[in-house]
Amino acid sequence: MSKKLAIVNHNLGSGGAEKLIYDIALELKERNLNFSIILLTSVNDIYGKKLQMEGIDVIYLSNKWDIYSPKNIFRLRSILENYDVVHTHIYAAQLWTAFASLFLDKTKKYITTEHNTHNRRREKILFKFLDRWMYSKYTIVVSITENVQNELQKWIKLKLDFRIIKNGINLEKYVNAVPKNRDELNLKITDKLICQVARFNEVKTHETMIQALRLLPEDYKVLFLGEGNTEEKIRKLVKDWNLLNRVKFLGYQSNVPEIVKMCDLSVLTSRYEGLPISAIEAMCLNPFVGSNVPGIKELVENVGELFDYKNYDELSKKIKYIIENKDKYLDIKEKCRKRAFEFNIKNTVSEYIEVYGVKDGV
Repeated sequence: MSKKLAIVNHNLGSGGAEKLIYDIALELKERNLNFSIILLTSVNDIYGKKLQMEGIDVIYLSNKWDIYSPKNIFRLRSILENYDVVHTHIYAAQLWTAFASLFLDKTKKYITTEHNTHNRRREKILFKFLDRWMYSKYTIVVSITENVQNELQKWIKLKLDFRIIKNGINLEKYVNAVPKNRDELNLKITDKLICQVARFNEVKTHETMIQALRLLPEDYKVLFLGEGNTEEKIRKLVKDWNLLNRVKFLGYQSNVPEIVKMCDLSVLTSRYEGLPISAIEAMCLNPFVGSNVPGIKELVENVGELFDYKNYDELSKKIKYIIENKDKYLDIKEKCRKRAFEFNIKNTVSEYIEVYGVKDGV
């Protein structure tokens, strides 16, 4: 009998790690693996329902936002006893699975993936001890880049089985996308469209793009795709600075490739990243400009353009120069496309299957 795999996360909302799990699950299904997706909550779920429609087993442990409740230890304990390999992602899933493992068969294999070079826990020394204990409960610790791994090793200072598996995307979905009709969003063919696909939170610093837009000509417009707790703050800035006719908040969109392909250029203004899925996807289609910070720098350097974090003046100049210089535009677009093609979800899944030690049905 083949081993059974459980992929555990807090939920499958609109974040990059969640999108990665979604794409991995679809590829695992193609390869006939025996697996389930286990989510701590159904709150804000997007991709879980989509996976269920594809016939993939998705299990929700709660319908409340109680991802930090210790009850998850016992919920996971009762579910995970049915699986041989357990793969966790974001912190709540990592933590409660580590606790649940104390009550489960010691022969199980536990794998976790680290997605970021930094998080708020690393600003508080008390979390160092909890994190050291948590990661020590995993058989293998995967990082999505070498930089992510180095930062984690510096933080926990443990000798564990560390591996690097880069994120991947469904390249065909982006390459074959048909651009959305601008008329549907009341946009002109002459508008110069800048796209940012990112959750609204403090790390993404959307205000940098808004400040840059103020310095750009009137025909430059911004489309924000994403949801989150800083959206109202950004909406207020847009209103206060009289930019309502130049910024569109599109929320979560199921047709991201079509919208991105409609735009002229993509941007990411984050304070830090791991290996941003949204950036890789955007680079398939557009010239890309990102903040010169860990996670973005390694991806974009020498192919796209980088600007100093929060330097909106530099960002505005780089956007304008790329869009208004055709040769430069086409050169960056082609370089970005080639870099994006290095991140194929099929390769990512093949490497995870090797780590899992489960049978590939293909």
